[in-house]
Amino acid sequence: MLLIALAVLLGNIVYVTGLADNSPISWTSNIAHLVCRVSCGANAIDPNVGFITQPLGHLSAIDLLHGHLPWWNYFEGLGQPLAGETQAASLFPLTLLFALPSGLLWFHVSLEVIAGASTYFLARRLQVPFAVAVGAGMLFALNGTFAWIGNSVLNPIAFLPMLLLGIEVIFDSASAGERKGWYLAAIALTLSIYSGFPEVALLDGLFCLGWACVRLFSLPGAMRRIAALRVGLAGLVGALISLPILVPFDDFLKVAFIGQHEANEFGQVSISTHALAILFDPYVSGTIIAGPSAINSVAGYFTASVTALALLGVFGARLRPLRIFLLGWTLAGLLGALDTLHFRAVWNLIPFMEAVDFSRYIWPTCELSLIVLAVLGITDLATSRRARPALVAALLATLGVLTWGVAVVHPLGGVAAGSPVHHLLVELNWIPFLAVFALLIIMWLPNVKVVSTLVVTVLVGESLLMFLAPTVRSPKEITVDQAPITYLQEHQGEERYVSLGVLYPNWGSQYGLNSLNAIDLPFPRSFAQFISAQLAPDLAHEGQFITPRSVQGQDDIVNQFDAYEDASVKYLLLPRATGLLTALTQLGVKQVFKDDAIAIYKMPDPRAFYSASSGSCTVTSSNVATAQVSCPGGAATIVRTELAMPGWHAYVNGKAVAVGVSDGVYQAVAVPAGNSTVTFDFVPPHEQFAELAALLAALFLLGSWARGRLRPLRSSKAARAHHDASPAEVDHSETS
Repeated sequence: MLLIALAVLLGNIVYVTGLADNSPISWTSNIAHLVCRVSCGANAIDPNVGFITQPLGHLSAIDLLHGHLPWWNYFEGLGQPLAGETQAASLFPLTLLFALPSGLLWFHVSLEVIAGASTYFLARRLQVPFAVAVGAGMLFALNGTFAWIGNSVLNPIAFLPMLLLGIEVIFDSASAGERKGWYLAAIALTLSIYSGFPEVALLDGLFCLGWACVRLFSLPGAMRRIAALRVGLAGLVGALISLPILVPFDDFLKVAFIGQHEANEFGQVSISTHALAILFDPYVSGTIIAGPSAINSVAGYFTASVTALALLGVFGARLRPLRIFLLGWTLAGLLGALDTLHFRAVWNLIPFMEAVDFSRYIWPTCELSLIVLAVLGITDLATSRRARPALVAALLATLGVLTWGVAVVHPLGGVAAGSPVHHLLVELNWIPFLAVFALLIIMWLPNVKVVSTLVVTVLVGESLLMFLAPTVRSPKEITVDQAPITYLQEHQGEERYVSLGVLYPNWGSQYGLNSLNAIDLPFPRSFAQFISAQLAPDLAHEGQFITPRSVQGQDDIVNQFDAYEDASVKYLLLPRATGLLTALTQLGVKQVFKDDAIAIYKMPDPRAFYSASSGSCTVTSSNVATAQVSCPGGAATIVRTELAMPGWHAYVNGKAVAVGVSDGVYQAVAVPAGNSTVTFDFVPPHEQFAELAALLAALFLLGSWARGRLRPLRSSKAARAHHDASPAEVDHSETS
C-alpha cells in the first residue's frame, strides 16, 4: 500500500512539492497571472476540470460543511440543480476535499490511491505474485486516463477494480460455502454512481457484468446460482443506495438540454486510425492539446511495455476464459471506437449506448484489461518455457506498431521547433522504444525472479514518465487577480454579473459570485431557450452561455439591453484593454472599477433579485431565500429572478403557496396585502422517496454485514461450550 501511494505521489511530485500549481484557473479563465517554468499550458484535455469539477466541487463541499445539502447552485446562470447535475459529484464523500486550498490535487491523489490499492487486491485474488500485484496497482493508479482527462470523467474509474474485487470476493465466498461477500461489490457500485459521471459508470458496469459472467462459469455448477444471486443482490442494493443522486439526475434530465446526447449523435462518432498510434506512444503527435484533433477524442493510452506484456498474457493457460474476455473486450472497444466494419452499431444495441461518447470513455476499461493481461503475462514468465520466446515476438510486434505510429502521425504538432517543450517531447518519444529494448535485453537474463522484478520495474517506469509529462506544463506560480473578485463580493449583493472574456463560467461558483454565464450538461432547457430568444439570438450554444470579449458580445448586450437588466445583471466584466462600446456608454453603463488587467462596469437600472408587480409594494431581502414584503395597497405578485423549475417550494408567512413562472423562466409568487415573509426552498422532486429507499437498503446492507460477522462468533462460542460440557472429552484429558 505504501509503495502504491509512493508511486502516486511521484506521479504528482511537481504539485505535491509546490514546484508547480495544478489549478485549472490558469487556463480556463483570464483572471490569473502566471509564472512559467518549462511552459504554461493545459495539463488536461478537458477544460471542464476548470468549468465544472473545481468550482462546483468547491461549492458542494462548502454547502455540506455548512450543513446544507447541495441541491441548488445560485451562482450559475439563472440558477440550476447542483447535485442533480452529477458532474459536481456533490454527494460523493471525497468531494469534501475541495474545501482545502489544494483540494483538486488531493481529490485526484485519493482516487488514484484507491484505484491502485483495489487493483493490487484484485491481482492477489487472481493469484498474482506479491511484487507483480504491487506493480499492477501502480500501473492502474498511473493509467492514461488519470494522466490526461482531469475532470469528473475519472472519478468512477477509481472504483472499477474495486467492483471487480467485490465480484471476486463473491465467487470466493460462494466456493467456500460462506454467506458473506457481496457487501464490497454493493459499496463499490454505490461509490461509482455517486462519484459523478454516468457515462463512465455505465461502461464500467458493463465491463464488470461481462467479467462476472465469465467468472461465473469457473465455479462448480451447484455454486453458480448462489454466486449469481449475490451479484444481483449487490447490484440491487448498490442501485437503491444510489437513488438519492440518481433521482435528482433523472428529474433534471426531464427539463434539461443535453446537447449531442439528446439526438444520440454520439452513436455515430468514431476516431481516426491515426489515433491508434497515440494509445501506444502518447506524445507522438505533440502535447495533449496542441497535437492533431484525434488526440482529443482519445481520453487515455496504454503504453508500449504494457501492451507487449498483455500480448503475452493472452496465451497463458491459467484463467484462460478470463484472458479471452479481456482480449475480446479490448478488441471490441477498439473496433467500436474506430467504427471498423460499422462495429459501433453493435455497441449501440445496448440500451443508452447511443447517447454515450463511447470513443472517448471506453479506454479505462481497456487499460485495466491490458494491465490484468500484462501481470498475468509476467506471472507466466516464471512458469512457462514458451513465455520468453512469445514475449520477444510480442515486443517485436510492439516495436513495429511504434515505428508505424512515428511514420503516419505528424510528430510534435503545434510545437515550435527548438522550444523547451519541443525538446521534452523529442525525449518523451524515445521512452516507449527504450522500454521495448530494455525488455528485450532483460529476456536474456537467466534468473526468473530477477526477470519478473525488472519487467515490472520497466512497466511502472514507463507509465510514471508518461504520467508526469503533462504536469510539467503547469505554471510554477498562479496569482489570481483578487481585486475585481473582492469588489464584486462587496458590492454585487444578490444581482448578477456578465463576463466578457474574464471570469469564465463557472468560476463565480468558486468565489460566491452570481454569474449569468454558465457551462454545463445537463443544461436547463428553459434557460437555453431564454438565451436564444432574449439574450444572444446569434450566439451558438451547446450547454453553455459564454459572452465573447469580441464586439459581438457587447453588441448582444446593446441589442438586448432590457433583457439583461431584467435578469438582474448589475455588472459587466471586461479586459481593460478591450474597452466599452460607445453604445453601452450612451445607455448609461459606467465604469466603477479597474486595475491593470480588468475593468468592471455597472448597468444603470438592473432589476432587483426580488421585485413586486405593484409599485406600492416594497421588498427587502437579506439573502436569496427570504424576502420581506410590504404591500399596503393590496395583493401583488413577487418576481424572483431565479430559474423556475420543478422542486421549488415557496411559503408566504409559513403557508405553502404555488410557484408560478414569469417571462418563461423566473419564479413568481402571489402575496396578500399587508406585510409578508416569503421564503423559498428547493428539493428535487421525489427525493424523499429516494432517501427512504436508500436508507432501507443501507440498513439491510449493514444488518447483513453485522449478521455475517456475528455468526462465526456464535458458532465459536457454541463450539467452546459444547467442548467444555462434554464428559468424554474431560475424562480423556484427565487420563492423558
